[in-house]
Amino acid sequence: MRVVTLASSSSGNATLVCAGETAVLVDAGLSARILTARLRQAGMETEKLAGIVLTHEHTDHSCGAAALARQCNVPLYGDRRTLDAVTRSSIARMPDGGTEDARPLVLEPRPAGTSWQIGALRVTSFPVPHDAVAPCGYLLGTDAWQACIVTDCGEITETIFTHLRQAQVIILEANHDREQLLRGPYSPSLKKRILSPTGHLANDQTAEALWNLLDDAPRWVWLAHLSRTNNTPSLARDAVVTRLGARRLRSARLDVLPPGFGLAWDSAELLAGGRR
Repeated sequence: MRVVTLASSSSGNATLVCAGETAVLVDAGLSARILTARLRQAGMETEKLAGIVLTHEHTDHSCGAAALARQCNVPLYGDRRTLDAVTRSSIARMPDGGTEDARPLVLEPRPAGTSWQIGALRVTSFPVPHDAVAPCGYLLGTDAWQACIVTDCGEITETIFTHLRQAQVIILEANHDREQLLRGPYSPSLKKRILSPTGHLANDQTAEALWNLLDDAPRWVWLAHLSRTNNTPSLARDAVVTRLGARRLRSARLDVLPPGFGLAWDSAELLAGGRR
């Protein structure tokens, strides 16, 4: 199994997850042109993509989804309400209200809280608290390895925690530092939205969740979706390291995802003696 982050920030998010010959993109928050280039950078040709799975409709997670799905002739998976919102938006952005000649979108609705198979990958969705129509996190993997992706989430629920616990690779939002957000340039209404239970996770919330989650099992933790205005990689990492302490990091590898092409994890390299 292989996991590669293609983008992770408030400006765009996309993660490639592969198992055997199956390759799935979780979110497509960049243009189809940029996503195609980054997939190739990850060693993946677009014709090998099996599908695009969407967490929610916000543009930093979905703006390239319809165009890339048409280009690759692959399905879009997600909750029906998310797919409806994304397709309405993509049609509105097309010339003449969507009358241009284009491949029809293939939609595969999957309600939040369900599991299904895409080739060699088992995909399980679960609801997360965020101000979108039907926001989801995802657990993807095989019998041997699993990755859990949780971004755009205002608080950690028991449902989220249950799915995080099953994964070896954890991609978890650490969006902002509370003090930096409160002192920063955002409007009071935007600050209130971000800090709400349907907003985004602060560094201290992510650190607390990891303190409760991590045990002696080997795990690779990637802090994701950092705000460029209200956070820094060092603030996010320090918050987690300080909360966890050395004892909790003995079996965990902690990294902070960059906003652009990011980190890669490969179980084959791990089994052969590599680190990731």
